[in-house]
Amino acid sequence: VVRSFDERCCPFWRGVRALCGAAFVGVCGLVGSMVHAASAQPSFETADESRAMLDRYCVSCHNDRLQSGGLALDVVDAARPAANPEIWERVVGKLRSGAMPPGGRPRPSVETYDAVASALEVALDRAAAASPNPGRTNAVHRLNRTEYRNAIRDLLALDIDAGALLPGDETSDTGFDNNAAVLSVSTAQLERYLSAARYITRLAVGLPPTGPGFETFEVPLLLLQDDRQHQDLPLGSRGGTAVRYQFPIDGEYLIKIGLRTNWQDYILGMGTAQQLDVRIDGVLVKRFSVGGEATGRPAPLTFTIAEPGDPSWESYVLNADDAL
Repeated sequence: VVRSFDERCCPFWRGVRALCGAAFVGVCGLVGSMVHAASAQPSFETADESRAMLDRYCVSCHNDRLQSGGLALDVVDAARPAANPEIWERVVGKLRSGAMPPGGRPRPSVETYDAVASALEVALDRAAAASPNPGRTNAVHRLNRTEYRNAIRDLLALDIDAGALLPGDETSDTGFDNNAAVLSVSTAQLERYLSAARYITRLAVGLPPTGPGFETFEVPLLLLQDDRQHQDLPLGSRGGTAVRYQFPIDGEYLIKIGLRTNWQDYILGMGTAQQLDVRIDGVLVKRFSVGGEATGRPAPLTFTIAEPGDPSWESYVLNADDAL
């Protein structure tokens, strides 16, 4: 039911209407002041305005003559930020952080900082969207064996034999094996990478191997062994080799040593007695004495086919390292 009433006889409603009118006027006044304040903020939508601000606050230091910070803003076009995106990205970063101009120098207002940075960002983003540059897309650079080994060493502190775990890498015409264009990924290579990853993760977390295994370490055939061969070997040593090996678990390990032979499979240096040391982590584990115990007539020292030595001599120079 709607009832009409005379406001003259109801002072309360007259007061409400007056308050509503005052509130409306207040809101309109607030909005009007906000619009006025927004319009009062500087707008740097034109390159001339941005250039004027840069010339006033920046170019006195960042010019072609001084090159402060390796930056010259007087020789780049503020109307075309996309022509020098690296330079203007640096400018935007300094403006957003308020790092420039430095302390003690005249500085623009906060509104000016924001207006110039926004204008540059809009121009740079528009240019990047119009001409995207995803970088090199013709080839994906996978790790070669050396890079893979170094990455595992740096990340997991494990020294692995990448040559035994991964297939060989292709080389470019210039002989380099780190050229992305030739480092393809075949199905066989992917399988080997997965197998290597399984093996390495077990080493990293200390899981026991799935079964017994063996590894062989060989000294290069043409390596001269007349002096100390490695920094891990003791001073005064001669010949031999040092191997960095990651023992996967605590257990019993069998180390077998084979001595170098000539083309007739005779062990070299058996005419005189030699001492052979086996060390683990620098600690002497076993010292062997080899050589100088051959009996009987030796074979003639010649490269031609000649009669062999006595059976006892032959047996010694062929099998002197069996007990090592």
